Amino acid sequence: MAKITSNEYTKVAWVLDSAMTTAQAAAPSVTILNGAGTVDLSPAVAWQDWSLGASDSDDVEDRGITDPGNAVTRGFANFEATLSFFRDANPNDTTSDYVKAFQTFRTPRTYGYLVLRVADKHWSAPFAAGDRVSVFRFVADAIVDDTEGDDSVKFTVNFLPQGVMHTYTVVAAATPAALTGVATTQTLTVGQVKTIVPTLSGTDVRATSKYSSSDTTKVTVSQSGVIKGIAAGTSTVSVTHPGATAPVTQTVTVTA
Repeated sequence: MAKITSNEYTKVAWVLDSAMTTAQAAAPSVTILNGAGTVDLSPAVAWQDWSLGASDSDDVEDRGITDPGNAVTRGFANFEATLSFFRDANPNDTTSDYVKAFQTFRTPRTYGYLVLRVADKHWSAPFAAGDRVSVFRFVADAIVDDTEGDDSVKFTVNFLPQGVMHTYTVVAAATPAALTGVATTQTLTVGQVKTIVPTLSGTDVRATSKYSSSDTTKVTVSQSGVIKGIAAGTSTVSVTHPGATAPVTQTVTVTA
């Protein structure tokens, strides 16, 4: 498969804290992302100082007396964002994308969500059900003027992470859709594995769905949708997704 460059295919939007809850951020709907509470920042963002996405995890070195020397534990996953925005040369302009970006962040300590869509479609295309996006909750820090020499007039905003990160999730339909692609029954032999591949609005959502087994002594299921027969018997595997109407279930029968 050919590579897809991000040129003209990077869309960045800011969703006001009042327009979306942390629960909705796991699979934001097209109504939210294309609504009045969302500002499309894409035309105003400069590549200079661009940073948005997951970053290195913390290292926890809080060792006990029985731990081996130099033991380091992986901490929470982190994410970060620093965005530079172009300023409008016309001081009388009140409607351009550059002014909208400035007005959005001119008040420090503004809470909201940065939504990133890359390589799915042109940046100007509205969000649509099934789009892959990453959602990060931030508080925007104070604006810093970032103009040097003959560069364009810019300002920079540093964003402070607020603990909500959903990477490569899916945009939900305006009316929640049902999960599809999950057969109602499945048969395994002991030790056999198979993969459940749920879809939502035509998009594979295996990685962002949650799975559980009613009887793990008979069937186990991983958080990537892989079921395994453990012993003869029957178990019900449930699949949920935050953008779906309801969970779906699969009855798995294991034979010796």
